[in-house]
Amino acid sequence: MTSPIVAQPPRPLESATAAVLLAAGPDDAPAAPIVRELDRRHSDGIDVRLLWHSVADRLSVAVADAKTGDAFEFEVEGREALHAFHHPYAHAAFRGIEYRVLG
Repeated sequence: MTSPIVAQPPRPLESATAAVLLAAGPDDAPAAPIVRELDRRHSDGIDVRLLWHSVADRLSVAVADAKTGDAFEFEVEGREALHAFHHPYAHAAFRGIEYRVLG
């Protein structure tokens, strides 16, 4: 099995709690989510998420491997988003993320 060498893990999603919404005044409209998870899958300790960054209007795929602690995220175009979601390691390799072989 191969794993990417990670320089920086993906940023955590910002959560919204009921307290934040209740503390808002009548003139405060709830802000749109900064990052929205469009899809997620988990298999053999590997978590893959398809994310939409609403403010920047861009898509990314985030991968985290619980076994190795490795994680990476890369931007994708809309036309390749589902393919990148289903084959994130191939897309990461194409983008130049280095891999190491675990033994």
